[in-house]
Amino acid sequence: MRVLYWFRRDLRIRDNKALIEAASKADKVAAVFVIDPEVLRDRKMNFDDPRFIFLLDALRNLGSKMRLHVLYDKTREAFEHLLGRYRFDAIYTASPLSWHEDALVQEIKDVCRRSGVRLIEIIDNLLADQSSLGSPINFTMFYRKWRRLVNAETAGEVPPDNFVEIDEPDLNELCKRNGWRIPEERIWRADWYSHRLQSFSYKKYAATKDYPYLDGTSKLSPYISLGIVSVREVFNRAVRFSEEFVRQLAWREFYYHLKRRYPYMRDLELNPRRRGIMWENDKYLISAFKEGKTGYPIVDAGIKQLKAEKWIHNRVRLIVANFLVKDLLVDWRIGEEFFKEHLIDYDEVLNVGNWQWSASVGVDPLPIRIFNPVRQAEKYDPLCLYVKRYIPELTDHECERIHDPIRHRIRGYYEPIVDHNEQIKKFREMVSQVKESSTHH
Repeated sequence: MRVLYWFRRDLRIRDNKALIEAASKADKVAAVFVIDPEVLRDRKMNFDDPRFIFLLDALRNLGSKMRLHVLYDKTREAFEHLLGRYRFDAIYTASPLSWHEDALVQEIKDVCRRSGVRLIEIIDNLLADQSSLGSPINFTMFYRKWRRLVNAETAGEVPPDNFVEIDEPDLNELCKRNGWRIPEERIWRADWYSHRLQSFSYKKYAATKDYPYLDGTSKLSPYISLGIVSVREVFNRAVRFSEEFVRQLAWREFYYHLKRRYPYMRDLELNPRRRGIMWENDKYLISAFKEGKTGYPIVDAGIKQLKAEKWIHNRVRLIVANFLVKDLLVDWRIGEEFFKEHLIDYDEVLNVGNWQWSASVGVDPLPIRIFNPVRQAEKYDPLCLYVKRYIPELTDHECERIHDPIRHRIRGYYEPIVDHNEQIKKFREMVSQVKESSTHH
C-alpha cells in the first residue's frame, strides 16, 4: 500500500489518530501540507503576519520529526499534480470540522474519484464522538452528556522511518524560493505549548480567567486550533485540576455539535426569533471600532491587543463583541469577519458560535445579555493595568476617569463615539421589532 497523508489542522505526529491509521495500513506514507494562497487571501494574511509565521514555525517543527512535503498552490491543483505524478492507493486525512474544510475535502474527494483513489477520513481532534451526543438543546445538557462520553485515551507516535520521500519541496526549499522567513523574535513560538501545558496553573484558572491583566488563561487555543497539540493531551493535563477549564473544551465541541445539527448557522442566526434585525452598520462607527478609536478604553485596548498579538483575552473578546453589536448596532457577521482577519486561534465554527452568542441571536439562554463596557472594565481591570499596557498614552490618567468616558472626558483621548445607555435602548427596540414582525407572520 502506498498512502498519502494530508495534514490540515493536525500538525503533530503524537496522538494523531488519522496519521496512525494511515501508517498502520501502509508500508510507507508520504505526507503533505498545502499552503493555499486563496486561504491566505481570504484571511488577509501576508507573509510577515504573525499568523503565517506561526504556521511556518509549526510546519518546521513537524518537519524536524518526519519527512514532510509542503506545497504552495491552490489545494485542488496541488492534489491534481500529486495524483497525476505518483501512484497512491489512498489518501488519509482527519475529518473536517469547519465549513471551509468541508468544502475543501469535498473538492479533493472529487479529484480522487477521477483518479480512482480513495480519500479516507478519520475522526480526530474531538474528545467525544459527535454522533453519540443526540440532540441536547442547551449547553448544560450537552455538557452532562458530553462529559460521560469523553474518551481522552491518547495514541502513540508514528516512527519517523514510516515516512517516505517524494520528489516535492520541503519547507526549507519553499521558504528559500518565496523569501519566507521565521524571525528569531516572534510573538508565538510553535513549540511553546509543551512548556505551557505543564507549567500553566489550571488550579487557579477559574479564579483568574476573567482578568485580562493576569496571565490567567492557558493561551493554548492557537495550538489546539492548528492541532499542534492534541486536545486529549490538554484535557488529560487539565482535568486533574480544573473542571472549569474542561468546560471551556466542552464549549468548543458544543459549537461543532451545533454546526453538525444546523449547518446553516454559518450565515443564519440560530435563534429564529432574532433573524432579520435591521442592523445600522454605520461605516464611521465600524471604522472607529476597527481602529481602536471608540473612546471606550477597554474596547480600544482589546482591538490594539488583537492587532498587535493576533490574540485577544477571552473576557475582552466578549466585551469587544458585545460593544460592536449592541452599542454600535452592527451586524455580528461584520465582527465575525473582522476576527477572522486577525485571530491566530481563528476557528470558523467557534468564531461564528461566539459572535452569535455575543449578539444574543444564538444559543444563549438569557433573553438579551448586555455587557456595559464601563462596568466590565471596572470589574475586570480595576487598576487599569490591562488598558494602560495597550494604551500607554493613558498611563498618567486616573483609573476611574479612564473607565467611564461618558462621565469623565479624558484629556487628549478620543471622544466616546456613542453613549452606551442610549444605544442599548435602540438595540432592545430593534430586537422587539423583529419579534413583533415574526409573531404577525
